[in-house]
Amino acid sequence: MEFTELGDRTVPAGRLVFWTPTARASAWADDPRAPALVHEHHVRSAAARGPRQLDPAWIGVSFGVGRVGRHRLARAFSAWLRGHEHLRSRLEPTHEHVTRRTLPASAVALRQEEIGVFADGAPVRRQIEAFFDRVSPLGWPQVVFATVEGTDGVTVFAGADHGVVDGYTLAMVPGQIRALLAGGAEDVPGPTFLDFGAEERNLVDRLPMRPEHADRWRTLLRGESGRTPAFPLPLGAREAPHPQVSTDQWLLDAPAAARFAAASRAGGGTTAAGLLACLALAAAKVAGRRQLSVVTLTNTRPDRWRAAPGWFVGLQPVRIPTAPGAAFEDTVALATAELRRHRPGLGSSPAHISRLLRREIRPRFVVSYLDVRRVEGTPPQREDTMLRSRIHSPAEVYMWLTRSERGVHLTTRFPDTAVARANVARFVLAAAQAAARVADGHRADAVPAPEALPVPETVPVPVPVPETVPAAGRPMEETMLPCG
Repeated sequence: MEFTELGDRTVPAGRLVFWTPTARASAWADDPRAPALVHEHHVRSAAARGPRQLDPAWIGVSFGVGRVGRHRLARAFSAWLRGHEHLRSRLEPTHEHVTRRTLPASAVALRQEEIGVFADGAPVRRQIEAFFDRVSPLGWPQVVFATVEGTDGVTVFAGADHGVVDGYTLAMVPGQIRALLAGGAEDVPGPTFLDFGAEERNLVDRLPMRPEHADRWRTLLRGESGRTPAFPLPLGAREAPHPQVSTDQWLLDAPAAARFAAASRAGGGTTAAGLLACLALAAAKVAGRRQLSVVTLTNTRPDRWRAAPGWFVGLQPVRIPTAPGAAFEDTVALATAELRRHRPGLGSSPAHISRLLRREIRPRFVVSYLDVRRVEGTPPQREDTMLRSRIHSPAEVYMWLTRSERGVHLTTRFPDTAVARANVARFVLAAAQAAARVADGHRADAVPAPEALPVPETVPVPVPVPETVPAAGRPMEETMLPCG
């Protein structure tokens, strides 16, 4: 299951139906629970941007459910929404504070809107994207559904504001909906994301001030002229909003991923640490960097909230040195030590880090890892796909590494320029070659001596990036680094 822009997704032809949650205005009630820091920051940022908001802020998931009638779909969607109270809640920002209002489960209804029958998937995709683009951090509903009734059955598309879900949440959604369609009851034990927000405030306020935590961020920013780390090669985009493009490939098939994991463990690390080590070796090989500097996105769900949908994401500054002559065995040990030194948890959300440093943190080069085999509940199936809205940025490069039963998959997002396409391809190819050599039991190429370092390319150089397994049915993304 991949994480891709909906515009890059192949969508089936068929009968398109939109499903929109609705509720009476009188059903809303004030809710005293404080919002999670990251959600409040997300909503306040959206309110501050107002009409200047360039990009929508939704993520989503698509998955097949076979031949299912609309009545069963309506019951499953309704039960799922009623079972997750944070999807029946909204934040209303004012100058001084934000107010939470929540609906009782019984107040949620679904409105069906049949859009039409389409012989080609392209207009279906455009219609769904426009529908999801209307989801706003400042409004409600914050999650909507679309279904396509095609020759092979029904494909479900769910789109949600990023403030209420993360990639781990999306990885749980297909299994939950399929279980409801099969007649299961929506069982959501334990506290919810709304409970987490209130508890997070209390816990963060009691956290001891850790100057070393702020110092790690300041050191990272100081090494990049006051900004977060950049991708180690030129991107060819100016300092203005720039459309982004995505590419994806398999790094390792299932047997190779198992061998790679064993080699990472032999070096004292995890699969995530091993993959970061390969990225560090790639940065040294193609860009002459003596360390990999990157921000990682990390799942910070406390155990009590392991099964709870929401946005539980922390930022972790990572710096992995690569001395001349170092190879995988050396680098994976350094990556492991870096990940363990300051494991993210409460107090590592983007909002909290910005408050800690008294400045807005805008990550540029980001790596994320998720092992979907460990997602709570039923793991996603091969054809399930995570989706995101379009993005504009001249400097962002995001890499989502996913471990599934099929292997390790990489999705990369970067500015749509010829320079970025060439340089990202060179970087990914070097990392893929390092991972393949480790999986095959060979010594990954050592970091070259200074006189042998390459000159970073600033003009497009076509580099083929082979896939190791067929491209159909790719794995799912997201935000958990230290596992695997």
